[in-house]
Amino acid sequence: MSRNPDESKILGELLEVEKHEDSMICSMVKLIETNEKLAERINRLTWIMLVLTWITLIISIPNTLATFFGIPKVSEMLKVEIIGASMIISIILPVTVLLFVGSDLRKMLKHSREERTA
Repeated sequence: MSRNPDESKILGELLEVEKHEDSMICSMVKLIETNEKLAERINRLTWIMLVLTWITLIISIPNTLATFFGIPKVSEMLKVEIIGASMIISIILPVTVLLFVGSDLRKMLKHSREERTA
């Protein structure tokens, strides 16, 4: 059984198309893998930023106290009660914001992990 030249030409073109499609599918798989790795890195970076935000909040409280009591004019003008009340407000407000943002962030990260495992 012999093939005519047109049939061989068509089969050759189909083979080239198949090779091209194969390379495109391989590229798409590599791209998806890269996107998953990038998403994991972004999640880790988000957690690092959350921890650094908490550390900044913890460090800012003694720094604020040192500022109030370290500057003589400020400590003379303001009473201890006013300084204490302002410190309590400056602690409660950021902690509340961080708790709400942190809980939303944890929910989003948990949801994204569940989607990846499903």
